[in-house]
Amino acid sequence: MDTVTYPAAEVVQFFNNYLTPLRFDLSRDAVHEKHIHIWTPTLAVLDLQGNEIQKSIGFFDPDELIASLHLGLAKVHMDAEEYDTAEVHLKNLFRSFQDSRMIPEAIYFNGVNLYKWKDDPGHLKTAYEKLLKEHPQSTWSRRADPYRLI
Repeated sequence: MDTVTYPAAEVVQFFNNYLTPLRFDLSRDAVHEKHIHIWTPTLAVLDLQGNEIQKSIGFFDPDELIASLHLGLAKVHMDAEEYDTAEVHLKNLFRSFQDSRMIPEAIYFNGVNLYKWKDDPGHLKTAYEKLLKEHPQSTWSRRADPYRLI
């Protein structure tokens, strides 16, 4: 990722706009004691307290990395009950990365975010129905299956 993904202009801009990147040498730094890293590259999105919110393992091209980071940031903001900001990241993901493999998970968490924000469980069912229609074989469709009962 050092030669293809991280130097890409859009990745550099994304990090400058939204994140503080940290790099650890797992053979020397104590970070592995708190966060389990079984393979490199491992990219973790942490909240402000250092809690791991999302982890991605393996190579990502620039677009897939940015899509993954939008999803991670949405989860960070959801955890902080900043649902409007989470929605911004999810909308950016949907608008700019329609072919991303992150889309099914983003649909799922979009339903969760709207449910928590608007206190309306109908958003969970809507997410399930969208997953079933657009990504029926996705693990996220199966995870959302209980929402069909709403």
